[in-house]
Amino acid sequence: MKRLLSFFLLLLSFVLDAQDYVVVSDIVLEGNKVTKPSIIMKELTFGVGDTIDIARWDEQMRVSRENIQNTSLFNFVDFECVEDKNSDNSLVLNIKLTERWYIWAYPYVAYADRNINAWYEADDIRRFSYGVDMEYKNLWGLKHNLTFTFISGYNQNYGFTYDIPYVVDKYNVGLKYGAAYMRDKEVAYITEANKISYYKSENDFAKHKLNFSLEPYYRLGHRNRLFVKLAYDDISYQDTLAVLNEDFSNANGSRFQYFTLTATFKNDYRDEQNYPLYGHYFELLVEKNGLGFFETSPDVLYGKITADWYRPIRGRWYWASNVTMKLSDDADAPYFLNQGLGYKNDYVRTYELYVVDAMNFALLKNNLKYAILNPLTRYIPFVKNERFGKIHFALYANVFFDCAYSWNMPENKSSFLDDKFIYGTGLGLDFVTYYDKVLRLEYGINDMGESGLFVHFVAPI
Repeated sequence: MKRLLSFFLLLLSFVLDAQDYVVVSDIVLEGNKVTKPSIIMKELTFGVGDTIDIARWDEQMRVSRENIQNTSLFNFVDFECVEDKNSDNSLVLNIKLTERWYIWAYPYVAYADRNINAWYEADDIRRFSYGVDMEYKNLWGLKHNLTFTFISGYNQNYGFTYDIPYVVDKYNVGLKYGAAYMRDKEVAYITEANKISYYKSENDFAKHKLNFSLEPYYRLGHRNRLFVKLAYDDISYQDTLAVLNEDFSNANGSRFQYFTLTATFKNDYRDEQNYPLYGHYFELLVEKNGLGFFETSPDVLYGKITADWYRPIRGRWYWASNVTMKLSDDADAPYFLNQGLGYKNDYVRTYELYVVDAMNFALLKNNLKYAILNPLTRYIPFVKNERFGKIHFALYANVFFDCAYSWNMPENKSSFLDDKFIYGTGLGLDFVTYYDKVLRLEYGINDMGESGLFVHFVAPI
């Protein structure tokens, strides 16, 4: 009798557990006036008819919503589940979308330096480039991206790129290609005392560059991508630059032709790509400059690892860290290919005015932030178009500490940051709003005792 009772209790437990699931009976899209449904459905981790463990359902919805949000096609993405009364344990998922404006033709104004602080220190307002960037995002509603660049003024750039995320809709293979012609009035030719010195041509352009690129890529699941890029560069410098720095000369005078092959793997589990608060990001890059097709090609090989972590602590408090490491066995790369600390996003905050020419460096960034204003959604009364009239914004205060170490540098007697541990700390204020816009103000001090106010337009980490 006891065995029979135990059997029935076990059977009842199995039946109850078997009902611990949901069935997605339908997925309804609302608001995608331009974007094709297939583009949105690719971002979901489930489909119509799927049976999902109830314990995993919330996580599946969170990840799917983030996937759609990170396509950069929508300002707002909202999920709503409705019980399907025609079927047990079934629900209908309503996805409400607010599309962005996809066609842009906006004035382009840029300074000629690595960042706005370096441009301000140069104290020459004429060192501006201006023009127009024309961009058509989500072309055909298939997430294609077409850009044309027409930039004149100090440094000029004329070119285009075309990005096709799914060359064949059935497969996760994308392709990006482009071409550009650039010419610059001034060129960085040497680093003295860890600051860049520029050669300026008064009557002509100091540099002419022609570039072609082809970049196929493959999407592995929803959060992993592998990119393989082949680029061709044909660069000509004024002869004066070869006199100032022999790195700008070769057997062909001051002309360099070379191919570059770059392989990049990205693992992206951030909740929001433009200003993440939760998740992680990993990137592995290997690049070879010069493939041996031209006798005067440079020969440089390096690898670079980037890893980011984002974690909520409690309430309005958040933590973020970044580790970046660049490695190469070549300390004799030409000056125009030797970019260490101080370029792009690889810098110690409070060291914005300095560079460290090193093929090897390790960088650590840390941020403790407090949400003064958690993300809010508001409507602009006089703007009827929801693509612009419905906005979101947030405000964060943060404390930061960055440090770095560089090694394997080219010989430079004027450098005082060789093989040295450097660091900076300070306070910051970040304003974040729609269309991936970030305004960042930071005041900090470095280990040399120098302090200042710094302005940036991207997330700190």
